[in-house]
Amino acid sequence: MGRPGITREQVFETASAIAHEGTTPTVMAVRKRLGGGSPNNITKWLGEWKAQNETTRVEALPPLPEPVEAAMRQVWGSAWKSAQDQLESEREALSAARKEIERERAEMLAEISRLDGELEAARVETQERDKALDEARRSHDETRAELREARVLVEERSRRIDEQAAELQEARRQSTEAQAQTKRLEADLAHLNRELGEARQRADQEAKTRSKLAGDLDRAQQTTGVYRTRSSAREKARSRRRQPWTSAARRSPSSRVRSMRNARPARAPSARPPSFGSRLPPSPSGRPASRSFTP
Repeated sequence: MGRPGITREQVFETASAIAHEGTTPTVMAVRKRLGGGSPNNITKWLGEWKAQNETTRVEALPPLPEPVEAAMRQVWGSAWKSAQDQLESEREALSAARKEIERERAEMLAEISRLDGELEAARVETQERDKALDEARRSHDETRAELREARVLVEERSRRIDEQAAELQEARRQSTEAQAQTKRLEADLAHLNRELGEARQRADQEAKTRSKLAGDLDRAQQTTGVYRTRSSAREKARSRRRQPWTSAARRSPSSRVRSMRNARPARAPSARPPSFGSRLPPSPSGRPASRSFTP
């Protein structure tokens, strides 16, 4: 495919410029001067330019000078014919050379086309490689960004793991302390339970002792009542005995003695109440408390 903008007129102008410089215009020279273009189009248009310029050269032969035209016409004709014959042979040789050149040029054009195709393919491949490289670079940049983010996440997770490990260690320490405290509390609770059991035993013993003391107190109170009743009876008897003595004081001594004998009652047996002694329960000091009750 030719370069956009290369026209037949540009090929003609370039070939004319190269010919005026004294150089034979060729496809490669014209293509190089134009900076590119399709070799097939340049070959076609360069062939047209060469055909036009050869016809122009043949038709533009200078005419014979008028002063010598008549004298030289015969000589000029003979020379022209000889030149035409020589030119014909040269044309044939040139045609053969041109065919050979055309063949070589066709081969060169085919090679150029192949190279252009390979160049275009290489250019496309290069573009694809550049695109793939750009994609790889972009992917690499994204991967590096993801790697940085992953490193930040790893560092954050490592920090959290360290914090959790410290918290776990602290929790284990607190659990160990709690277990030790629980054991101490359990020991204290067992000790308190033992003391409570002992206190309950002492309370039961004291309750039994109080119950026994209450029974002793009731019996003592009953005995005291009996004793008070008997004491009252004795007091009344004594009062009755004093009355005869008082009235006899006014009589004679013999009468008083006789009256006293008649008034003296029989002696009652002793009504002294027994002594109640009870042994009290142990005092808080540990020594037994003993108390005797005598009404």
